[in-house]
Amino acid sequence: MTTEPYKLAFYTCFYGSNNNIAFRIPQLPSNKYDCYFYTNNTDMISSLSGTGWISVFDDKPSSDDLIESCMLGKYVKVVPHRCKELQAYDYTCFMDSKCGKINEPFIEGLIENSFVKNKYALVIRKHQFIYNNIWNEYNVSIGLNPRYRGQQRYIIQKDQYNNYIKKQLSIGLLESVETHCTCSFLLRSMKHPYINQLNNTWYEHIQECGIQDQISFFFVKQMFHDYILPFTELPYMTPEIL
Repeated sequence: MTTEPYKLAFYTCFYGSNNNIAFRIPQLPSNKYDCYFYTNNTDMISSLSGTGWISVFDDKPSSDDLIESCMLGKYVKVVPHRCKELQAYDYTCFMDSKCGKINEPFIEGLIENSFVKNKYALVIRKHQFIYNNIWNEYNVSIGLNPRYRGQQRYIIQKDQYNNYIKKQLSIGLLESVETHCTCSFLLRSMKHPYINQLNNTWYEHIQECGIQDQISFFFVKQMFHDYILPFTELPYMTPEIL
């Protein structure tokens, strides 16, 4: 019989209609640890049957509005300490539903080295190709960088992002940092004394900034710098399709 060395839960989410391109079920991250899938889509609930995912139906309206649906998912992603299913766990690992197969031993190693042997609250991956300056993230997101098309849902909110960034800079936060992060993978120590404050602060910033949470995290990370550990390795065993 397999024993669980850590009180860990994996989780992901999908919010929206069947027309959303993100309507997919990722490979089960683990056969050892509990794996939760949050959704407001009844067809997704049906599709999850027999996959090993523990489905959690979030009874909120489902629509084709990508911004509205994405914002609903931010609650689960960013403030898991408010989700009753996850409150009993010492550690949670969020993965975007479009990510590849999780490397479970690698995650266990991160927990041991970052939470057990050290006192970080959040482990997050360094961004693979956007570096250091918030305007680099902004330009890639809305298509101002000629190498990237941007995403329509981000382009719609470009003025909101711009105003948010300028506000954060006006209060003394930095536009350039040592490490910029991607937010598709989030490993948390749920019992850390600062994790709830970090989560809540980030969620408040998302509500002001908009759905591009890598922009808001850029500034929140500066506020909780001592408790966040970026890493560079790939935490997946199969390719990402983000």
